[in-house]
Amino acid sequence: MSMDHAERAEVDAPGVARFEYTPAVADYDRALRRFSLRTRPGLTGSLLLPGAFAAAAIFVRAVVWHLDETVVVIASVCGVVALFVIRQAHRRFRMRDQYETQAARGVCRTTVAEDGLTTTGTDGKSDRIEWSSYPWWFETPELFVLTGSLGYFLVLPKRGAASSEDLDRARSWFAQRLRRI
Repeated sequence: MSMDHAERAEVDAPGVARFEYTPAVADYDRALRRFSLRTRPGLTGSLLLPGAFAAAAIFVRAVVWHLDETVVVIASVCGVVALFVIRQAHRRFRMRDQYETQAARGVCRTTVAEDGLTTTGTDGKSDRIEWSSYPWWFETPELFVLTGSLGYFLVLPKRGAASSEDLDRARSWFAQRLRRI
């Protein structure tokens, strides 16, 4: 199978980083864990709703119900924990859905270039992702992860890099075009 002229130009273009990998559920789990526990947007999203619930419970206790403080504290703690667990379960469900979509493509070939990312699967489908689609990025020892405020992720395993230069090129593009979190 031969590449057409446009595909060959993209592969040979300077500054293009190439990755070929099979999506793994562990990659998506690592990305979610890192996002939720070690980034400001992840922590804010995890703690904002439970914090608002706790504040509302204290307000209700003080103004309306005149309940015993112990009851309010116990209810607030239980509510905050429940909301945190629900939020994480929702994020995990979304990540599993994203993984299943990528895994259905088979082996993915992703190029990172000046105009964004292109991922093509063995199923023949190709997606073009502009830089504006994911304003933030972070890195783990195994992954590059692009994300945004809605909690969608693009997980790019480093194991799929064609060379160490491709890792450096991708890191350079991410640093130029996105905000590191």
